[in-house]
Amino acid sequence: MIVRYHIVLVAMTACVTFGWLFTGRYLFAVALLCGVDWFVINLLNRITDLAEDEKNAIPGTARVRGAQGALFALCLVVLVSTLAVTFVWFPGLLLYRVAVQAIGVAYNYRVVPTPAWLRWPRPGEAAPTGFRFSRFKEMYFFKNFGSAVLFVLTCFAYPLAAVPEARSTSFVTVATLVLFFVPYELTFEILYDLRDVDGDTAEGVPTYPVVHGARASTQIIDALLGAAAVVLIIGFFTRHLGVRELLMLVAPLAQLVFYRPRVKRGLTTPDCIWLTHLGTAQLVLFLVGTSIWTRAGLPENVMLP
Repeated sequence: MIVRYHIVLVAMTACVTFGWLFTGRYLFAVALLCGVDWFVINLLNRITDLAEDEKNAIPGTARVRGAQGALFALCLVVLVSTLAVTFVWFPGLLLYRVAVQAIGVAYNYRVVPTPAWLRWPRPGEAAPTGFRFSRFKEMYFFKNFGSAVLFVLTCFAYPLAAVPEARSTSFVTVATLVLFFVPYELTFEILYDLRDVDGDTAEGVPTYPVVHGARASTQIIDALLGAAAVVLIIGFFTRHLGVRELLMLVAPLAQLVFYRPRVKRGLTTPDCIWLTHLGTAQLVLFLVGTSIWTRAGLPENVMLP
């Protein structure tokens, strides 16, 4: 629970899935490095979000508070050692991993110069003035979009950077899948924010539920799921995607069916974890199903004539 293993797992599975779509290879070693990066980012986030997590009763927060120094040292050792491994195994991936961790630092620590209009005051505070160093997490829009960028880098860019010679799809196809994935991934971020609205309000974190309320946030989620579906359909009819990629339409539909009744009664931590596991399960089903399909000698993909 402390390392948010469900997020690490879905990121690794997505890395394998999109790596296979882009290269025809199952890049498990790259997915492992992807998992390491999300492990570090999530653990640092737990260390820096203690106040919010305590208000939101997130499991494991007391244990994190009692071992902050040891956990930070663990992150540093894991990161430095795996960067050395990356330099040997996948040198083309090294700069991407450094960029991901730099964004992670800016997400978790106040190192981003931020004008007043991008800051959201805590309850009872005066309106912000001047520049101040902030975290991406404390900036409206960038909180969610920054996380989506991290997923695109670790799940899309990592496979392509690790084995560029194996790329078997066009950059237009890659871009189309990115345009599908970003709005879909953002719905996870907003759903987690709906769960954490009390702590985020107290700490002045400008999530969509804090700024716009729960009802508007669910409308944003529905719009994002619709946009993700439309991108896949357009990609199919413009022949940049095939039936294989069109099967991903199941993901936004499953998200809608899963989250609606749970939002009505109030999202819980187990809800968010199972929602993430649902995404992992769909990716695994996609990988297993396509493997069985191709091993049976059937066409790897079917494009619109």
